[in-house]
Order: sequence, then structure tokens, then C-alpha cells
Amino acid sequence: MDDFVAHTSRWRAALIVATSLGFVAIGIWMAGLVGPVPVTRRAGLLMTEIWGWFCILFFGMCAIGGAKLWWTNAERLHISRSGIRWAGWSNQTIPWEEISDVTEWRYKGTKSIILHLRDPSRFPVEGPAVLRGLSGRANRAITGGDVSITLLGTDRKFDEAILAIATFRADR
Repeated sequence: MDDFVAHTSRWRAALIVATSLGFVAIGIWMAGLVGPVPVTRRAGLLMTEIWGWFCILFFGMCAIGGAKLWWTNAERLHISRSGIRWAGWSNQTIPWEEISDVTEWRYKGTKSIILHLRDPSRFPVEGPAVLRGLSGRANRAITGGDVSITLLGTDRKFDEAILAIATFRADR
């Protein structure tokens, strides 16, 4: 079997950007930057403003991340005889010998491949130290594994990746 390679899907990255910008626009409205702050029985003026600013900041970051994906159009996931490299985690390939188990995690229609590592400290997430710590703890707390791989925003399908993993794990 040939190596499995998933690249950024430009149209999916564009969809992420467009959706994020839509939520930024809603945040701008909720924060009162274009007219009065909308008030409901459930949320008062201050809470609506806070949620508005949260939407602006969070979805603004998502839009920036989606735009970066669209422009780079790079390889996101590489599965081969030597192991798995997930660009969302690091640029380092995790060898099959270091992967103790591979499971699936599903939540509200979103599927993720979960890698359980023998020694997670040997394959830390790359990025700012705060994000590294939060990402590793969050993965273990939510999914029970160490590395969470999603194919959202790529040009390949989840089932294709699972088949590639099963094939390459069986070959070793």
C-alpha cells in the first residue's frame, strides 16, 4: 500500500474561514459595536456583551487559523510504514513501536483518531508552552488518549485513514 497523505482542502479551509467570520459578525452585533446590545430574558446586557467579545476573539482566531491553512495548503497527515505524522500535533513522525493503541472517538458527528502512546513525553505537541500543556491534558481528559487526529479541513476521509492505519500496523 502507498503512504496515506492528507493535504489541506482549500474549499474546506475557505468554509472554516467563512463560518468563523459569520460568528465574528454575530459577536460584533452582540457586543454592541453596531447598534444597541441585544437583550433577552435569559441574558442581560453585560452577559450578552461578554459573549459577543468571546465570539469575536475565539472565532477571529479560528478565521486566522483557517486562512493560514488555506494559504499554506500543506500536508496535514502522513501515515506510512515508519509511523504517523500529524501536523496538528508536531512535525515529528511517531513510530509504530511507540503507539500502544489506536482508537476512534466520536462526538456529535465529529470523528477523531486517538493515538495512545507508550511514552507521551517523547512526542510533545509543538507550539507555545501553555498550548502544549493544555492540549496534552485536554486530549487525555476528553478522549482517554494522547494525540487526537481529525481529518476536518483535509482532502481525505476518516475511513481511508483508519484503513491505512490498520494496514500499516498489520505490516509491522
